Order: sequence, then structure tokens, then C-alpha cells
Amino acid sequence: MIREEATLTSKGQVTVPKAIRDKLGLRLGDTIVYTLTDDGVVLTPKCVDFADLAGYLGRPPNGPATLAEIDETITRHAGRQASSGGDAAEDDAA
Repeated sequence: MIREEATLTSKGQVTVPKAIRDKLGLRLGDTIVYTLTDDGVVLTPKCVDFADLAGYLGRPPNGPATLAEIDETITRHAGRQASSGGDAAEDDAA
């Protein structure tokens, strides 16, 4: 486990510590997803390997999911998986 601290600036900005950036493979311009859970905040990089998403959406009864539905599902499951250490894909697999 890596534990680092950062200070919030007057503009509400935080620098992600180098050890965390390195571990997550973050680079200039990458997007970070903040997911608020009952236990705190989970930060995950928004760089998704589409093979990891198999089964997240199941089979929609009314045709393909919209881009907004897909984005919301990715965000929700990335945070749940990161906070629980479990395999969130198993919960919604079709």
C-alpha cells in the first residue's frame, strides 16, 4: 500500500504525489475519476481497457446502452472495485 498526502490549494487543486502517479501510470492530460463512497473518496484513472468491461452492462432489454449510461456504469464500477478490492464485474455480469 502506498500512502501519500497532498495539500489543497486556494483554487481547490491537489497535486497527485509522484509515487501515486507512477503506480497508476498517470501522464500529463490523463483524467482522474473521483468516486465518493461511504468510506471516503476513491480516485481511479479514466484509462479503461475495454476487455476489462465485459459484463458490466449486461444485456439491456431495450437495445444498446447510451454513451451516458456506459460512462456512468464505468465510473460507478471503477469506484466500487477500487474501494472493495473485489471484482465488480461479477455483480452485473449477464
